[in-house]
Amino acid sequence: MAPPASSRTWVLFRLGPFEIAIHPSWFLMLGVIAFVVNAEIVPALVGPGSGWAPILSIAIALLFYSFVVLHELSHAIVARLHGIDARRITLFLFGGVAQIGAEAQKPADEFRIAAAGPLCSLILAGVLVGIGHALHPAERFFPGVWGRLGLINLFLAAFNLVPAFPMDGGRLLRAGLWSALRDRVRATRWAANLGKAFAFVLIGGGGAYAASSIASAQPSGVIPGVWYALIGSFLLRIADTAGRAEGGAVPRGPDAPPRVGRLFEETVRLSDPAVTVSADEGETAESHARGRRSGTAVRPRPARPPADQP
Repeated sequence: MAPPASSRTWVLFRLGPFEIAIHPSWFLMLGVIAFVVNAEIVPALVGPGSGWAPILSIAIALLFYSFVVLHELSHAIVARLHGIDARRITLFLFGGVAQIGAEAQKPADEFRIAAAGPLCSLILAGVLVGIGHALHPAERFFPGVWGRLGLINLFLAAFNLVPAFPMDGGRLLRAGLWSALRDRVRATRWAANLGKAFAFVLIGGGGAYAASSIASAQPSGVIPGVWYALIGSFLLRIADTAGRAEGGAVPRGPDAPPRVGRLFEETVRLSDPAVTVSADEGETAESHARGRRSGTAVRPRPARPPADQP
């Protein structure tokens, strides 16, 4: 079962069975990327002061997010091939997330689902760099705009392959540990702990970089340092939350209650089981809840007979 739509996301369009949605924080990141593109890439294309520069900057920023969508679509498509429901991809401040309705039931399935995204990014990188070399045969490495777009996809694949759960690399690590140890709980705990360690490295390194930039009177390094620290803080949270939510000995199956992604508040949460109750049953359940909170037991009331019976 797919997670329910959040009231704070908007569906932009559909690609077959998949909804492509955005979180409000996505607009902030789109602006940051467009600003960087306008400063680093666009002047080489249209020259300084061109009226086309803002439009081109936004277009390249949107193209970057199309790579993110393709990355997440790869996860979702492979998940569906393994019988796991996946219907929505949400773009937000730190990239994108494919909302998948269950967990892989075997280590091999998890490995294939996790590997699909980085593999897609690597293929895109190869194709784009190849186009760049065809258009600029005299240049080496990542020639022209196409080569730089290929470099972006290469970075996207490399970052996601960091063995820090719940990133793709962390899921690949857990799949390997799960297969080797035959113990999903230990595999998840080790992968989540490594994810927390990587998050602390980002927080400490980003903070140190920002502080050194301030001390050396080079403010250009403050924003990247703060950004690395923010990413580290986000990864620290989701490593802890996902480790607890997905650390059971038995994977959550397709009939289990959906896990809802709530960005910035509770990234991964295991929702309560869905139960259909009547008004009387609901009242009894509420009485039980009050009894548990007060430390006293409350016995359920017997069901009422129909009105035409004594």
